[in-house]
Amino acid sequence: MKKVIVLLSSALMLSLVTASDAVLKLAKQSSSDFSVALDSKKDVFGLQFDLVCDNKITEESVSHSFSSNDVRSNMSVYSRLRADGSVRVIMFDLSGQPIVSSNNVEEVLNIKVKGDNCVCDNIVVAGEHGVSLQSTSTTSITELPQQSKIKGNYPNPFNPVTNIVFDLAELNAGNVEIAVYDIQGRKVDVLHNGWLDAGSGYEFSWDASTVASGKYFAVISAPNGFTDTVNMTLIK
Repeated sequence: MKKVIVLLSSALMLSLVTASDAVLKLAKQSSSDFSVALDSKKDVFGLQFDLVCDNKITEESVSHSFSSNDVRSNMSVYSRLRADGSVRVIMFDLSGQPIVSSNNVEEVLNIKVKGDNCVCDNIVVAGEHGVSLQSTSTTSITELPQQSKIKGNYPNPFNPVTNIVFDLAELNAGNVEIAVYDIQGRKVDVLHNGWLDAGSGYEFSWDASTVASGKYFAVISAPNGFTDTVNMTLIK
């Protein structure tokens, strides 16, 4: 989604009320991936907050969770880099509908900032009829795995789809290949070949509809010499 630099709309400059109705949840999901979600007890019609990290944020590091082909395509999400290296985010719906319905949680922002700690600050949540909802924020950090390993695949035996689950330690983050080999050592499929950050519970599916029954091996190769293998049995 294209990011547009705008000034703060006066419609979001609202006074706070005493009830605490909304929580802005910042989660660190991997070594460089953060997400921001809004959990609200009431309908929310507008949202503003600053994302502040240890180091300055760049324009290229911010990506919005809402896109032009999303069912929420009336959503307008604006971000503006500030002089102190934080980013101000403003959200509202052009049709005047709630951006988050009551008792729901919506992810509103994704950001990549490698090695940084971030917090949400200066939060303003606009409710119905321009009433601002007093809000709080939380931050959670996913514990990164200390060791890379394949946890296994499920189901096994399988027909025709199985899911390969693995952890990737920070030492092995980078360009990762997930390939499938037959019992003769021939590469029959590549499920992924590209960058992966450190994280737990990565999961990739293999659809073996086009190959014959038998034993296969999923091999994960990552930086710093990491390799791991899982045996899989296809029964048709």
